[in-house]
Amino acid sequence: MKEPIQSAANEPPELNLTSMIDVIFLLLIFFVCTADFREPEKTLPTNLTLPGAIASETVPQRDRDLGKIVVRLFVAPNRQTTYSVDGKRVASLAEVEAILESLSEIDTNTPVVVAPERDVPLERVLDVYDCSRRVGLGKIKFAASQEALAL
Repeated sequence: MKEPIQSAANEPPELNLTSMIDVIFLLLIFFVCTADFREPEKTLPTNLTLPGAIASETVPQRDRDLGKIVVRLFVAPNRQTTYSVDGKRVASLAEVEAILESLSEIDTNTPVVVAPERDVPLERVLDVYDCSRRVGLGKIKFAASQEALAL
């Protein structure tokens, strides 16, 4: 009779892990390829409404991207200065300051563009500048038309 080999009984058994590692890598590749890393579109704030679509929610003002704030100054026929902030007419300088203050709560790094008409007194332009600085908006730019630059 043949005797069993003694040396094989004394050594610990070896595990071949190559096939298990292959399976783990295949599962890892499968999950990476099928995962969707994009943010779900419904949770992103947006102001877009398509024709025929029902607007479900409005975007909170804190989530709005401002870009820049444009303050225009006009001279009315009665020689009074009128203002508009981002295209909305405003009656007084106090209202301009209130709007700028509410916008500064969103982002103080938003630039303010002051765009006066040609006949607006410099004092009114500086009033808007002072209002912007008072509410904490530090990036203030002045815009002028080509006519004003030619003078």
